[in-house]
Order: sequence, then C-alpha cells, then structure tokens
Amino acid sequence: MSSSSVVSSETLLLLGGIILLLLTTVATLTVSRSILSQRTDRRDAEALPRVRQTLLERMEATDPEWEEWVEGLSASERRVATDLLEDYLQRIRGGDRTSLQRLGYALGIDQQARRKLHDGDHIERRWALHWIARLDVDVTTATLEATCGDHPETRAAAARVLYEQERPDAAQAGTALLLRGSSPMSVLGIDTLYHLNKLSPGPLVTSARGSYDEWSESRLIQVLRVIGKAGPVKPQTDLGWIGFLFLSNSPTVRAAAAESLFGYGWHNDVRSVVEVDQVRTDGSPQVRRAVYRMLGSWGDEVSTNALCDAIRTESNPRAAIDAISALGERSTRLPESELSTASSAARDWVLASTDLRHRETVR
Repeated sequence: MSSSSVVSSETLLLLGGIILLLLTTVATLTVSRSILSQRTDRRDAEALPRVRQTLLERMEATDPEWEEWVEGLSASERRVATDLLEDYLQRIRGGDRTSLQRLGYALGIDQQARRKLHDGDHIERRWALHWIARLDVDVTTATLEATCGDHPETRAAAARVLYEQERPDAAQAGTALLLRGSSPMSVLGIDTLYHLNKLSPGPLVTSARGSYDEWSESRLIQVLRVIGKAGPVKPQTDLGWIGFLFLSNSPTVRAAAAESLFGYGWHNDVRSVVEVDQVRTDGSPQVRRAVYRMLGSWGDEVSTNALCDAIRTESNPRAAIDAISALGERSTRLPESELSTASSAARDWVLASTDLRHRETVR
C-alpha cells in the first residue's frame, strides 16, 4: 500500500470521527434542550392555576400591591403571569385594564420594551411595540418614527400604537409611517391604515396623491381599496388623480380605482375627470364589474343611463349580474328585446334571488 493511500485512509477515519462527534454533540444538545423545555412547560403548567387565582383576586382589591406580589414570584410564575397578562389585556377594558397595566409595569415589561425598541432588531422592536400598545407606555411619536421607520413590519406596529393610544396626531403620523417605501403593506398595516382613516381619509388621500406613482402596483391597489372603504373625504379634497388611474395599463389598478370612488358621484374632481361612457365600456370584465358597482353607488341620472346602456350590450355573465344589481328595480323598465343575452339571464337570476331573500325575511 502506498503512503498516499495510508494518509487518505487515516484522514477519512479522522473526518469520520469528527463527524460522529459532532452528530453526538448535536443529538445530546437537542435531547438536553427538549428535557429542559419539558421541565419548563411542566413547571409553568403547575404554576398556572395558583398564579391565575391570585391575579384575579388582586384585581378585585382596591390596592392590588402588584410590586409586592411580583417580588415573590419565581421565574416560572413570572412567565405565567406575563402570559396571563397578555391574554387579559386583549379582552378587558375599563378600570380592570388600567390595573392590569400596572402589573405589566411591576413585571418590568415597560422597561424591557423601551430597551428593545432602541437596541433590538426588527423582531424585538415588534415585541416592544406590542407591549407599548398593551401597557399604554408613553413613547413620543418622534421616537417611534426614528426607531421603527426602517422596516415595514415595525412601521405597521408603530402606527398601530398611535392608533390604539388615540393620539391627536395618529392619523397624520401613522399614515405617513405606513406609506413610507413602495412595497406592499402587511395585513396589520392595511388594517391600521383603514382604522386611522375610516372617519376622515383626508391624510391618506393627500399623501397618496403625492407619491402613488412611486409605489408598486400592489401597494397602490391596497391604498385605493382602503380609500374606497373609508370616508367620505371633504369636498375640497383632491380626488382627480384617482380618475386618471382609469388610463392605467393594469386592469386591476383600473378596477381598484373604480372601487375607491364608490359614493363619490357628487365630487367635482371625480365628475370632471371620469368619463362615464368610456369607463363603462372598458375591455376588461373585471373593470366593468367594478365600474357598474361604482355607478350604482352614484345613483344619478347620468350613471343610471350609463347602466341602462351597459345591460343592452354586456356579454359577460358576471358583469351583467353586477350591472343589473346596480340598477335594481329600474332594470325592469327595459323590455326584454333591448337586453343582451347575458343581461336577460342576469335579470331573471337577480330578480329571483331578490324575491327569494324577501320571502325568507318575511318568514
């Protein structure tokens, strides 16, 4: 056997031994962690009944003396108390909630949240913002903007803090935070954007007008849908830019533009920009469906006439249903001979469905 073969065999044996040692070490660590986790879970489960009982009893006291109670808790009992606190804060309001928030301060959660807000990564900052909202921790808007503006998830969580704490600048500052960047928002971000603007979406509409052309298509559609569900805006708010979106190459954007303008037939900017006869004949059935619903919400003579013209020519069955539904009883004024085949079938279906719902209501 050559010397090179001997060396190769020895090297392979050494590598095999190292790999075996590493696998043994990993297996040992995994088993050890599993055992420790099971012990922790068991201790927490054993502590749960007594911690819950004591917590509920102290909530009923005039002075719960949370600090004194927390000082005597073991590590396991503190974990359980924290978990219970989070659960109760999601469901309880009023004076009991205020008392529970003081428990959070006694547990030191507010200080942990402040530290992680300034020094943590975006996951730790999200944890911090969750508790800042739950405990109503006083953190300035400027601090939230400075620490949370670099990641979409922390921006959404920071805006949620502004909303839940009902700050006077919540709508303006929260909307500005959420609209930073150009990528789509998370579910939390969309929901928060709606709640911040649902009563008066002026800040959202104004911010969107200045930057919508820099956004991704997904972000633009998200904002348009929020505008459509919120509102209405004040008469002087500029909505004309939404009308120009009907010229977009994307049918999804055009449909979202129509959805955002539900109920805005009275708005001068909208009526001056949106060509009703043009948008109702859009080449995309998806867009026509949204436009029919938009015109139905406007309800004026021009919109009604446009819908009547639409059901004379509409060939898409689902779009025909939307056009007939938007017209309602007025669709019965047109003779059968003037309806397209799709609209005729749609009218029969819509009227039958309406009659069925009426009979079920009467019952």
